[in-house]
Amino acid sequence: PPFLIAVFLALLLFIGAFISGVIVFYGVLKEKGSRVVELMLSSVSAKDLMAGKIIGLGLAGLIQVTVWAVIAYFAARRFLPITLSGLSPMQLISYPLYFVFGYLLIATLYATAASTMKDVHSGGAQGMVGLIVYLPMVFLKVLIEHPDLPWVRAAGFFPPFAPSVMMIRIAVTKVPWWEVVLSLGLLAAAVCLLARFAGKVFEVGILMYGKSANLREIWKWGIRSSRT
Repeated sequence: PPFLIAVFLALLLFIGAFISGVIVFYGVLKEKGSRVVELMLSSVSAKDLMAGKIIGLGLAGLIQVTVWAVIAYFAARRFLPITLSGLSPMQLISYPLYFVFGYLLIATLYATAASTMKDVHSGGAQGMVGLIVYLPMVFLKVLIEHPDLPWVRAAGFFPPFAPSVMMIRIAVTKVPWWEVVLSLGLLAAAVCLLARFAGKVFEVGILMYGKSANLREIWKWGIRSSRT
């Protein structure tokens, strides 16, 4: 059925964005631990370094997801009469946008978390980010079977949940266009605000060694970012 193709594509995009975000996390943490980042910062600013890693790995993630999708599509066609013509215009337009904004949000959260940690075993920042982003997948059955429940609709407007929740809802039910536009608008605004907040946190945290920052310190660095 067409909705199964749409659900599969939504999950594929979400997983691709999630995995790419984790790659950013370990990349930042590895460079911080090896002090390679100090050499990099002699040539570029911390904010540019963070943006470069997020964008570069994002493109790699997009290529990876595209390869997965093509392989899965042609493999499935050997056994099922499926076609992409079943995707609606809303799906074709909104899915790439949710992937891009979702990846930017996830990767920025992971890059920020990595910059504030001493090492991979020093805190629960990675787990906290992963829990926030992955939580909607725990309710995947509910999302598919009851996509119009009030709390499910509300979750689609919460930026960390929006990519996964809205892509699934669009696949299985008729979502009003204004909900998609509002959800994407809130997600884009959250990415912009988070990038501003995370830029200063990354700038300070990436050069901090020997200990992990606590939430109070992270908040203090980020608030200073919004005032400068």
